[in-house]
Amino acid sequence: MKAILMWLLWLVTVTTSQDQQSMLTTSQDDLVFSFDINSFLKHYFDNMIDEAKTEVRESWLSEDGLSLRSEGMQNLAALEALCDNRETVIVGKSCRGEFTKLGDCADTPCRVLDWAKNQAPVSLSRFLAAESYEDIYRIVFGEGIVPLWRLLCECPGVINASIECVRTEFVEEVTARKFNWNVVRSVLQGVIKSGCGEVGGSECLVEMSELQASIGRVLDNTYRGEEGCLSLRRAEKELTGVFRVLVTQETALPSEYVEAYIAECVKLWDELMCDGDCAGEMQDTFYSNCCIKRAAEFLNSKQMRKHFNKLFKNVWSLYFEEPSPKRVVDQYLSMFEPATFCGDETGAYKYFNKQCDQAIGA
Repeated sequence: MKAILMWLLWLVTVTTSQDQQSMLTTSQDDLVFSFDINSFLKHYFDNMIDEAKTEVRESWLSEDGLSLRSEGMQNLAALEALCDNRETVIVGKSCRGEFTKLGDCADTPCRVLDWAKNQAPVSLSRFLAAESYEDIYRIVFGEGIVPLWRLLCECPGVINASIECVRTEFVEEVTARKFNWNVVRSVLQGVIKSGCGEVGGSECLVEMSELQASIGRVLDNTYRGEEGCLSLRRAEKELTGVFRVLVTQETALPSEYVEAYIAECVKLWDELMCDGDCAGEMQDTFYSNCCIKRAAEFLNSKQMRKHFNKLFKNVWSLYFEEPSPKRVVDQYLSMFEPATFCGDETGAYKYFNKQCDQAIGA
């Protein structure tokens, strides 16, 4: 929930248009926020989904909803080229050779193409018909991302082959030299690995799909004006803090800006996950499966923290000359493990961790 919520909150703010800005009132000495979370967030997300649905109708899905338009198929040209033994200008020998090395997994591009042609239209039609964010999140993740994630779980070598194709054939040489492709590879491999397999008899990608649906349910509750635990309305003060930083820190150094933003995000997450009155329900909704616990611990491991920090520094150096801010990646990753993040504020997550450890060890 955390990664997506933080990303969405960022998008909500940095893409705010003039009419949305009118929801904020300011004074010369300090910025005073006066906005309704319900209308502010709903306005943005409804527009975002409407634009996505328009794109699907006009560029991807046929009118009868049974196949992809020719415009959509053009975006899959690289996959089609990899599935064709004939030489093409789209995919060179180097890229084709990387996939040939994969043995039984060499046909993964063809399996992805088959999914896009035969399964994706059904999911896109369901996406167009979905009316709640809970359904939208479940469809996008469960029917759009999970099938591809499963393929990568079966054939992790595809990640390296794809990176080599991008690095050598689809990215300008100057940009390619600046990127730390090894750390990109390590991060992608780690993220994919975190969701693969089963824990305690549950398929982890299925559990993650339900987690995403729960995020959508929180948005639905927020937009309906509900103020229970599964609503962002109860964290209005903390949300205001995030927006305040993003609006008032515009003249600060980039590193100071990011540090202040992450600090406010940590406060927001503390209110959402650690509040004694709601921690039990939040744990039961977002941290109630051993798959989620395993993924959280893995992504927050010493090795993955090292990879994430290297990637952050590498990307930062592409845009800024000043040194990247310290600790922000570790601060962000600390939110992945609510048992340690919340500390003594609640025992709900620690108790679940103990139960999970006992069940897996049994």
